[in-house]
Amino acid sequence: MVTVTVKWKEQSIIGLRVTGHANSAEVGQDLVCASVSSIATGALNALDLIVHDACELTLVNGPDPLIDIKVKHNRPEVQPILSAVLIQLKTLAESQSRYIRIQEVQS
Repeated sequence: MVTVTVKWKEQSIIGLRVTGHANSAEVGQDLVCASVSSIATGALNALDLIVHDACELTLVNGPDPLIDIKVKHNRPEVQPILSAVLIQLKTLAESQSRYIRIQEVQS
């Protein structure tokens, strides 16, 4: 299962972590995993290009995949990007709840 953990501080997202595999199909044919990867990788690219030094970005491929975003400087451009990513992931989770779980925590 893919687990998305969103850390909030008041009304701002200060962290977003994606771990695990969806296992909704065979490797190479897992559309849920591909969707999550596309959304999260797009977030990394957008944050790197638009606010490159505002966030600490981590991408680990392999058997224990990890995408981790930590907000260091909450610039005005950061929250709309993270909010859009969360909306996309929640939309996917609505139809694929067997394979993706989103947990939100206050910091």
